[in-house]
Amino acid sequence: MRVSGSASSQDIISRINSKNINNNDSNEVKRIKDALCIESKERILYPQNLSRDNLKQMARYVNNTYVHYSGNCVLLSACLHYNIHHRQDILSSKNTASPTVGLDSAIVDKIIFGHELNQSYCLNSIDEVEKEILNRYDIKRESSFIISAENYIVPIIGECGHDF
Repeated sequence: MRVSGSASSQDIISRINSKNINNNDSNEVKRIKDALCIESKERILYPQNLSRDNLKQMARYVNNTYVHYSGNCVLLSACLHYNIHHRQDILSSKNTASPTVGLDSAIVDKIIFGHELNQSYCLNSIDEVEKEILNRYDIKRESSFIISAENYIVPIIGECGHDF
């Protein structure tokens, strides 16, 4: 993929605001849109081959919070995935709810990308995750991935999930 210029902030805002989601999900959509931040100033264009320092800088930009907690991990990972795809610091996320109230990944995908992202089958080990990532890179040249860990138990909190 090549990026030959910066995307207009107004175009991005318009596209995100025009996403139609079921009325049943309107509260979730409001939470997502309230947490999203879209940069309006001129953005640097990252190189096609991102360095570790580039990725760290992009991750710091995406996490637009004073105190970090993982209630919005789905949105953080989607923003980073979007920014990596566009090779620019465009979207970031702030906290807008309790750290124990996560966001629905399907709705986040629809708002950020316009559709749900293709998911793999359930993977049961780090080795399987590594193999899936390498296959997606080799076959489709995908260079950014969102990994969802689901149904693990955290003492006191209970069953959890986390996207990264």
